[in-house]
Amino acid sequence: MSDYPDWVFEGSIVAELIHGNAPASYSFKHYPVPYSGTVAMLGVLDLALPPEISGKIVLTLCVVLFALSSTYLLTSLSNDPENPLLLVPLLFLLNTFFFWGELAYLFALSVFFFYCGYLFRRIYRSEPINWWIVTSASIAMFFFHVLPYATAILVTLTLIVAESRTELLSPFIISFAPSIGLTFWYAIKRLSLSGIGPVWTFWTPHLFAGRWIAAFSPFPEFLPWLGIQAPSMKMFALLNLVGTIALTLVVPLCVLAWVKLRPRYFGVLASAVVCGIATIATGYEFEGMISPGERFLYPAVWIGLCWLVGAQIPARVSRFSRILTIGIMALLCCQMVFMQVNVVSVAKDLAALYSKLRSAGSQADFCATYETYLHQSWDKPHRKGLDVLLTNHDTAGRVPYYLYLERKVEAPIYQMGILDYSGPGDNYDLCKSK
Repeated sequence: MSDYPDWVFEGSIVAELIHGNAPASYSFKHYPVPYSGTVAMLGVLDLALPPEISGKIVLTLCVVLFALSSTYLLTSLSNDPENPLLLVPLLFLLNTFFFWGELAYLFALSVFFFYCGYLFRRIYRSEPINWWIVTSASIAMFFFHVLPYATAILVTLTLIVAESRTELLSPFIISFAPSIGLTFWYAIKRLSLSGIGPVWTFWTPHLFAGRWIAAFSPFPEFLPWLGIQAPSMKMFALLNLVGTIALTLVVPLCVLAWVKLRPRYFGVLASAVVCGIATIATGYEFEGMISPGERFLYPAVWIGLCWLVGAQIPARVSRFSRILTIGIMALLCCQMVFMQVNVVSVAKDLAALYSKLRSAGSQADFCATYETYLHQSWDKPHRKGLDVLLTNHDTAGRVPYYLYLERKVEAPIYQMGILDYSGPGDNYDLCKSK
């Protein structure tokens, strides 16, 4: 997992800061910061547990919450346990974001799914909304990741307008006021520190296709740790393409079904469409955040799946429903075998790398080993054919953080979250910094 070792290391620093034992180079930021929830959670667990145990608890919680929140959202309009679409989230419990180590985004996404499921239930069943729950969810999303938080605002406004529920606008604004205040505080502080305005970069077709396939690949690859020339890898690449196309068609299918049948829940459909538009509009990079548009893909598709389940599509007793159920179950079985074989293989290679780094007799030996693996870990440009459908995971870059944790030494860290680091070095170039 690309960023996971860094998060485990930062969690240990949080625990040391609480105990007053951390090196002087580390300190807590004095303003609210998104992306801080995961590290704070790890730090609290580290007060009683070893960091690696804390990390495994957090990973388990991440997967369980994603499963529960997805099911809660998809059943918010119709509790039909036989709809095969309820199986779709199971294919993405260990998704590309998970293996990239983007735990903050996944935790915020789980809160977002719970929030949307709650909102849909209350609006379409004409039940009162507990605005304290809305406030708590908005603050939780802010402290985990800013984009699911922004998506929650977008979806809520779309739902209110589409369903002509303008009486909900005032309590919604009041409920989100604390988190909006935190957002302004963070934005003003960040701009004052950087001294430059936001930088925005739009998609290129190559970048968009790569991120689009990566997000919806049920068989995430681990280049270059696995050979990609084997016939089996070509098959998995094709399955990734088929799965990606199928999920991309969810929102257009919703629109087509609504035009033909005009079922209920227009606000939910509008929310899915707006999230799909935001995927394109928000582009590839904004203020140092890579691929913000990609973070709207899951909300768009999951809300679309929710609408299809609510509209009872596919029909409960139909040939298509049975075929879809069998197909998804077959993919799940293949995925379990795929993960058991490939994750174990990659883990052995990374363990060997860690042993080499640990036994390095000098800085030169360390750098020679580390930089060789780091160079191999990045995606190779100009891949052709089915190889372009395989997603790269930069798994080597953060492995040294286990070594820093073991030896209890300071190291440069990501400074997007709750911690400040004033020491030497750059977390993007660990060899030269240590």
